[in-house]
Amino acid sequence: MLSLYREVSAGTYVSYKEYGVEDGLLPIVTTHDGVLGEVVETKIYVRNDDVDEFYTDITVVPICLTSPDEVDGVTSGHGMKLRTGNTQPTEAEWEATDYANTISLDDIGASGAGDVNTYLPVWYRVECPAGASADNRENVVLRIYSTAHPV
Repeated sequence: MLSLYREVSAGTYVSYKEYGVEDGLLPIVTTHDGVLGEVVETKIYVRNDDVDEFYTDITVVPICLTSPDEVDGVTSGHGMKLRTGNTQPTEAEWEATDYANTISLDDIGASGAGDVNTYLPVWYRVECPAGASADNRENVVLRIYSTAHPV
């Protein structure tokens, strides 16, 4: 099964499952003082936890669980963007990225090999508009979709 991880120190990763997070679903919790507006950027990882499976067609998508929508960058003014890669995206790269975008990741493992050593990096950016109320945002999640194959 694919799971989400964070890096706690160089080369040391912790699964979000250890924090009671449902498999394939990561709630994004951010705190914002909306007076001036704010941007939060964070890198997480997708990893296969099962040596008996490999995964193809991997995508990650942000989903807002409530209304108004807080990932589209329009409805509430809040927005979320996703990018792949080890290096933190530049402002220009974020500007070229649509709100509420879906990203595709490389396959993890292959026929005959369930890879549990690869951590695929995913960056997310949460934007809070100026003039928004101070709040803890907890209603946006990242969902992993994929196709699992037996090794």
